[in-house]
Amino acid sequence: MFQEQDFQSAGPAPEPVSRLQTMVNRALSDLKPLARLSGERVRLIGAQCGRIEIEAAIVWLDKLARDHCAVEDWDRPSLTGIFQQQDALHRILARVSRHHLGTVAAGLKSAEWQTRIHVALALDTLDRRAAEPYLREALAREKNELAGQVLLLALARAESENVWRPQSDLDARGEPDRMKRHRPQE
Repeated sequence: MFQEQDFQSAGPAPEPVSRLQTMVNRALSDLKPLARLSGERVRLIGAQCGRIEIEAAIVWLDKLARDHCAVEDWDRPSLTGIFQQQDALHRILARVSRHHLGTVAAGLKSAEWQTRIHVALALDTLDRRAAEPYLREALAREKNELAGQVLLLALARAESENVWRPQSDLDARGEPDRMKRHRPQE
């Protein structure tokens, strides 16, 4: 006979598991050392990412930033692997659904300046117009000079696009309407 026993949990409930690492590692395993993931592969992975995968990507970028600081300059194979993964992750973040923009933008609050750079680059590609307030806020609190320069550039591009491309020039999907000519307002 079985006796009922009360088991006490050793800790908090486990975090939901992200499939991101499996998807990225599988995609990177086919590449040569200095090659990048194809745009189509990045798009497919980005399309499968939800909130959990986006948060996992930001945590992974933080870990890669710390690993980069710990790797010696002479260890090129390790540095190449880190750079390849960082590149893949920020390109994937740039291809997630636009309704996850706030989740991606949360990465601008990361403690790691390299992560903030990769998130800023992703936001610049994902939807720079909608990212403008997030970029402005992040720039105001940025302490790292290099990250500040990347944020400033992304913000300038967002502001420039807001001036040159009025909201009415967007098609039903929020993409620039290619049929309209974009000229400065007089």
